[in-house]
Amino acid sequence: MKLPDEFVMKMQNLMDEEEYTTFIRELKRKIMVHSLRINTKKITVSAFLRIFPHELTPVPWCAEGFYLPKGFKASKHPFYYAGLYYLQDPSAMLPVVALSPQRGERILDLCSAPGGKATQIGAATNDQSFVLMNDINPKRTKALLKNVENFGLKNFVVTNNQPQELAAAFPGYFDRVLIDAPCSGEGMFRREPRLLIAWRRDYHPKICVPLQADLLHSAAQLVAPGGRIVYSTCTFSPEENERQVRTFLAQHPEFHLGTINLEGVSPGRGEWADDPTLQQTGRIWPHLSRGEGQFAAVLEKKAADGGEPPVLFSGREPDASSLQPFWDFCNEVGITPPTGRFWRKEDDLLLLPPELPDLAGLNVIRLGLFLGELRYDRFRPSHPFALALDKQEAGRQLELPPDSMEVLKYLKGETLMVTEETPAGNGWILVTTGGFPLGWAKRVGNLVKNQYPPAWRIK
Repeated sequence: MKLPDEFVMKMQNLMDEEEYTTFIRELKRKIMVHSLRINTKKITVSAFLRIFPHELTPVPWCAEGFYLPKGFKASKHPFYYAGLYYLQDPSAMLPVVALSPQRGERILDLCSAPGGKATQIGAATNDQSFVLMNDINPKRTKALLKNVENFGLKNFVVTNNQPQELAAAFPGYFDRVLIDAPCSGEGMFRREPRLLIAWRRDYHPKICVPLQADLLHSAAQLVAPGGRIVYSTCTFSPEENERQVRTFLAQHPEFHLGTINLEGVSPGRGEWADDPTLQQTGRIWPHLSRGEGQFAAVLEKKAADGGEPPVLFSGREPDASSLQPFWDFCNEVGITPPTGRFWRKEDDLLLLPPELPDLAGLNVIRLGLFLGELRYDRFRPSHPFALALDKQEAGRQLELPPDSMEVLKYLKGETLMVTEETPAGNGWILVTTGGFPLGWAKRVGNLVKNQYPPAWRIK
């Protein structure tokens, strides 16, 4: 791997000879680690380790993170499709650990796509916090939505807006704000070689620094007094890390620096910003820990008297009579109907997050949990609805063992034949593996017709 000359010279000047030699040697190695993060909304860590087919090694800074054994195709296992885990670089787990989201809070993931950190927030809070997931790229919101829905999350909104638009709509609203900022990506050079080209052309530190500063400025307006911002990057550049934080704190005296003290995480390089207090930030180095490059800083806002209560979403709920096909479906499948506020957008039926704020003027991609379609006095359930159900929640379900050929056929979209385990009578069935929902099917005579979405199938 040929590293950019400018990058090499910069790191050589920053580090002493011994550290630089070790760092560059490790960065050029093609040996990378792979890891997963357990979805504790669906399963405990101990229960997952009992049913997973391989022994796993813990990621030191994340209690739900584990290194994968070499050669195991975790993206092909049925548990992945049941949303029991998310495949994520171990270093990328650090920012949400530093954010420390709590149940009942209002949380903003400002640069959310493709959804790794959003799913981590949802699992950490057991889906009991309102999470607004935003990304400025409309194409990337599709991947974001798919990942959070596969995780079975309900209490969220996905938007596609500029940070300053959110700041105008939600001043001082969020208890915690995560900025996983666009950056030069130096920490991912060995994992994604294409970034070497992008670094020179599109993601040079000089390009990224002003964008990051704007994000921090917006976040400062969005976070409530007494709240927390976590700013993170996957780059080694001090301009984008310690120096960026130093500048922010100088411009925003209402904030102070929190401390990151986690096993496997190195202190920030305060000397690179002429400020020793910046050692309270955290870095992950590929030559010191099993992971790629990562930086994170905790920024705490001073407490103050509470402001005005937020304006809540004012849309009118659908008439009770129009929901009857949905109640009938729940009764057919043996599901306890969800409680809460429903919203109908044309044919789509959604379950809104509790205490949903007013979203007028914003570009909303998804408003809570998509339950399914109401059309012609019939209800067709959505795939996200299936994955949001709890283990063994449905009375009418078909269990496909995780190591069976039948579960692979289902995930490929193939029609199944009726067996002794298939629920009697025609109609909708919840397909499960290990008791965990995978998706829907429909029994018609001796056939189990597959309703697994084409875009989600194993290729």
